[in-house]
Amino acid sequence: MKKIMVHLSALSTIGLTAATVVGCLPARFADGVIGQRIVIVSDGGNIRDQSFNESSWESIINYGSQIHTNIYTDETRTTKKVFSNTKEDKTQAYQLDYASSWAGRDFRLNNPMIDLKNGESFKDAKKASTNYVETAGHDSTNFYAAYKMGLYKKADAMLVAGFSHLSSVQKLIKWMAKEQKTLVLLDAQVDYQYKQDANGKKLPTQNQNVISVQYDSELSGFNAAWDAALWANMPKIDMTTGKWDANGGLNGDVSGDGRISMGTFGGLSSKTSVDNSMWGYLVGIELFNQTIAKKEYALTDVDGVVKNFKPEKIKFGNVHSGLIDDVRAVNNADANWFSNSFAYGDANRNGILPHLIENGTDIIMGVAGPQTNDIALQITGASYKPFIVGIDTDQIKTVGKDTQTEVRFITSSTKGLAQAALAAFKKSRSLKHIYKDESKSEITHFVNDQEIQDGYLAKQEPDWTISASRDAADKWEIGKNLAINAIKYDTGFAKTLFTAIPKVYQEAGLKPENYVNAKTIKIAVKTILQVSEGKPSLAWKIEVDGVDGYVNYFKRLLSSFS
Repeated sequence: MKKIMVHLSALSTIGLTAATVVGCLPARFADGVIGQRIVIVSDGGNIRDQSFNESSWESIINYGSQIHTNIYTDETRTTKKVFSNTKEDKTQAYQLDYASSWAGRDFRLNNPMIDLKNGESFKDAKKASTNYVETAGHDSTNFYAAYKMGLYKKADAMLVAGFSHLSSVQKLIKWMAKEQKTLVLLDAQVDYQYKQDANGKKLPTQNQNVISVQYDSELSGFNAAWDAALWANMPKIDMTTGKWDANGGLNGDVSGDGRISMGTFGGLSSKTSVDNSMWGYLVGIELFNQTIAKKEYALTDVDGVVKNFKPEKIKFGNVHSGLIDDVRAVNNADANWFSNSFAYGDANRNGILPHLIENGTDIIMGVAGPQTNDIALQITGASYKPFIVGIDTDQIKTVGKDTQTEVRFITSSTKGLAQAALAAFKKSRSLKHIYKDESKSEITHFVNDQEIQDGYLAKQEPDWTISASRDAADKWEIGKNLAINAIKYDTGFAKTLFTAIPKVYQEAGLKPENYVNAKTIKIAVKTILQVSEGKPSLAWKIEVDGVDGYVNYFKRLLSSFS
């Protein structure tokens, strides 16, 4: 398809001049037509952090590539405008999107977002995008400067990602409210107060221009741990042939002690943004120990060779004994559970990774953004290299690729950053129109549907908190996660788990010592077993129950070998 070479910034009346701003840098206003410009302000980190900031930025780029698909013919928004395949219509449609979103790609009316599965990447779009501000530090002064820069870029809506913003964001909310602009707050929540109208509907009375997006990441931590536990605790398989490994052992026993140990750590403790992933991960381990371990299984490889196998209980790597009854965090700075930093290198320097290695931990999930790199690189005192569970995004594609450690990634506990942010943008009050000029007095196009979520917490969706494991139909090769997905939260009793697991966590208290403990983890496992209505784990099937048991998982795993 011939690339349409229309420069969008020439269409909008932004006027990219050489005006100077703070630090004598030339002004680079946000890409996009007037009324559709979104800017992300980072959480004090690099926008290319291979984690939360970068993925959030990618959601803006994807939004900018599909604006033309959400144009309506009038204010009622009952009929979408359909662009034909003529040169004129395609040119008009292209002009409505971000030019940066199409950098390095051919424009297409359908399936416009960056298609990673078909080899496209965000690389060229990121080079061209101006829709971000990097915050120099985590203090309020730096955040305020970054917020002002975002407004200076003429943002029609802004995205801030991460709980680090909470101490500063009220000033931004106030500034944006004056201009009737929406703020999307990702992975954090402001306080809302409501009054009821005559029909009983809740109407916000404060923070009315903010859409908060929180993730029940206890679900994705649980999902990732279950996938990893099933894969790791099987007799070792040749991942290219599906035959039993001639040397024996277990898939995940990299420490060589004949048992599987799984551990996790956080950066800075936060119940709703860090600790929930860790807690769900621990629940997945304990569920394995109560339902799968110590039972006898007959497993058959692709050559028909049968192995009778009884998996041992998984050890909890954060405690020296490896026992669930010794699992407990004493406070939010417990060095056995937290690196007390999000800085690259600190998981090693501050001792949490050497502690896990000393305990023989085979599989480690760090809920600390760039500190997944710390797990991937050399750990002080380590005689082996642990397997990795990534966090927030599918980190095999970033950390794994950059550190050449893809073969050590089992899966990642992911947040549906793109899905959630994209949904929030479409429901933002200030992204409903395209205007003729900066006065915003004349509407030229009606964009997105009528629903507005400003002033509310976004509704959790099943694809927001999942693992990055492969589908069983996806053949394994280097660059793809070792595990296959074993949970579907929209199927069988897993649909009930989607609300039941977060409820246990929410009711457990506010501090790590209230939930990172054996009692609360066991309560969650008991809840899962009650929800399964007594159906034995041997018979669990993801296709029917939404959760895979050991036998069905193994059969599906075999189908993913070349």
